[in-house]
Amino acid sequence: VHEKVGIQDMSAFAKCEISGPGAEGWLDQLLTNAVPKKVGRVTLSYLLTHKGGVRSEFTVYKAAPQRYYLVSAGAYERHDHDYLKKALPRDGSVNFERLTTAMGVLVLAGPRSRDVLAKLTDADLSSDSFKWLTGKFINVGYGQADALRVNFVGELGWELHHPIEMQNYIFDEIMKAGAEFDIKPFGIRAMDSMRLEKSYRLIPREMSIEYAALESGLDRFVKLDKPIDFVGKAALLAWQDRGFVNRFVTLEVHDVIDADARGSEGLYKDGELVGRATSGGFGFRVNKSLALGLVKSDFAEVGTQLHIEILGQRHRTTVISESAFDPDNNALRS
Repeated sequence: VHEKVGIQDMSAFAKCEISGPGAEGWLDQLLTNAVPKKVGRVTLSYLLTHKGGVRSEFTVYKAAPQRYYLVSAGAYERHDHDYLKKALPRDGSVNFERLTTAMGVLVLAGPRSRDVLAKLTDADLSSDSFKWLTGKFINVGYGQADALRVNFVGELGWELHHPIEMQNYIFDEIMKAGAEFDIKPFGIRAMDSMRLEKSYRLIPREMSIEYAALESGLDRFVKLDKPIDFVGKAALLAWQDRGFVNRFVTLEVHDVIDADARGSEGLYKDGELVGRATSGGFGFRVNKSLALGLVKSDFAEVGTQLHIEILGQRHRTTVISESAFDPDNNALRS
C-alpha cells in the first residue's frame, strides 16, 4: 500500500442514512463535531456518554441537503444504531435508514490509487478538485459509488461506498485497472499496523466510556465552542475543571525481538504502574515497534522514558510525537 496501491474490503462498516428537515439540527445536538454544512464535506465526530466518555465514533458525510450518511464500527452496529433510533425526535422530522447490508465499501489506498481510479471514472480526481475529507458521487466503470477521500491507513486514497450488488464488478474492474501498478489486496492486520503509525484511535481501546474524550486526545473533533450543546458536553467541561488524570500517548518500544505489544499491557515508571497500552504492533513504514496507550498526565510528555511489560518481560519505551509516519499528512493530502 505504501509503495504502490492496495485494495481492502471494509463492507462490515455499520452504515445508515439520517435525513429529513430536522436532520442537521438533530445531529448537531447529538455529536461533538460541527455537522458538515456543505454538500460533499466529510467530518469525524463522536457521540459521548452523559458523563463525557466516548460512546461511538462516526464518519459523517453530507450527501445532499438534510441527508447525511453515517459510518461507524461494524462490531458496534447494534449499539450505535440502537442509540440513534432511540434518540430520534418523536415529531417525524428525522428519518433513520439502515444501509449496512445494502452498501459495500472498498478502500483503494496508496500513492498510485489516483492513477488506478482515474482509469475507471470521469470524475476529476485532482487534489484541487477532490480534496481530502470530501466526497463525490462518481462512476466506477459502469458502476457508481459515493467516493469519500478518507481512510484509516494514512495514505492517499478513497473509500468507495457502492450498492452491494455491484461489489464484485467494481472489485474486478479495480483489480484490472491496478494490474499495471501491481495492486494487491490488504487485510485488517495491515490496516492495524498502518493506523498505529498514524496514532489513529479505536473504540473501545484508545476511546471508551472509561476515559474522557479529551483524555483520548480528541480535542480537534470536540467543538466545545459550538453554539448548541451536545450530549455529554456539560459533564466533559466539569471533568475538565476537575482535571484529567490520564493522557493519550504514542510509544516506541525498544529492544523487541519476537513479540510486540497488543494492548492491555502495563506501563511503568520506576517500577510503579502509571498507565496501560491500549494497542500495539509493528510499524513497517517506520520500522519501529509501536504502542498506543493512556498514562497518568505527569508521564505523557514527549521523550518520557517508561517500561512496558510484554509476555512477562519488561521493555524500554519512549513517548514519541503523534503520527510516527507522515505527521504533516502530506500523503493524505497529495
